[in-house]
This record gives sequence, structure tokens and C-alpha cells, in this order.
Amino acid sequence: MLKHSHAGEVMREKSKLRVSSFSGLYWSAAIPLKAESAHRNLLTAIEGRIGTELFTAIAYDRTSGAPCACFDIAVDAASGDACGIYRILIVEAGVEETFDIATPAIWCQCEKPEDMVGKVYKHLTDMGFFEDLYWHVENSIPRQVH
Repeated sequence: MLKHSHAGEVMREKSKLRVSSFSGLYWSAAIPLKAESAHRNLLTAIEGRIGTELFTAIAYDRTSGAPCACFDIAVDAASGDACGIYRILIVEAGVEETFDIATPAIWCQCEKPEDMVGKVYKHLTDMGFFEDLYWHVENSIPRQVH
């Protein structure tokens, strides 16, 4: 498996997973997202809430500019509650399916989806998620066939 050091360098380990180096993210403006395109983690988190709007923002690798993931966001404007997930699609060598994986929903108060994207990113960065991204992909985030 390829893992990243805290400096963003790539280190090789045994695995079928192939990834490019990770150098940080930037993202697009949030655009509306249809419920049928949202990840189940987001839909489960907002189950039973009426009037919640869904958005997505594409995440890009800072160095290469290549799209690498997305942030799916739900905003309840009436209450100010919002939640978001970081979501990536992976393909493994020798496996025909594409796996759609996402973090659990992260909740906070937020009025705009763009603010929520920043808060999800900061939360994940603060907990060291991106330094150990590939460990999380391999071990702690359930996979959903896409």
C-alpha cells in the first residue's frame, strides 16, 4: 500500500491499492446534490429531517489539480445544523467493482455548505485523517460497491 508521511511524501507498502501522492486539497463551490447520488452515510445521518438540502463539492489534489474525492454536505437552514462527509471512489487491482467509501457524518452549526466543507476538512486534518488516509481506507471505513 502507498502511505503518506506527515510531510506528504509517499512510502510504499504491500497492497493492491495504487494512489498518487497527497499534497493537500482544495475544492470547488458546493453544488446541489440529488438524494439518489448521495452516500448512504450522509443519508443515514439526516434520516427523518425535513427540509434538509444536499450539496457536493469536488476535492482536488493541490499539486496536480486532479480530482481526488468529494465532500457531500447536508444543511438544515431552519435549525442551522449541517453535516458532511469526505467521500472517495477507489479501484483495487484484480477487483472488478469500484468502492465508494466515506467517513461518518461530521455535525456542527453552519449556514452555508461551503463553510461546512471547510469544517469537515479541518476536523479531518486536525485528527490526522489524511496522514493515515490509506490505513483508514483499508481498515476502518466500510466499503460500499459503487
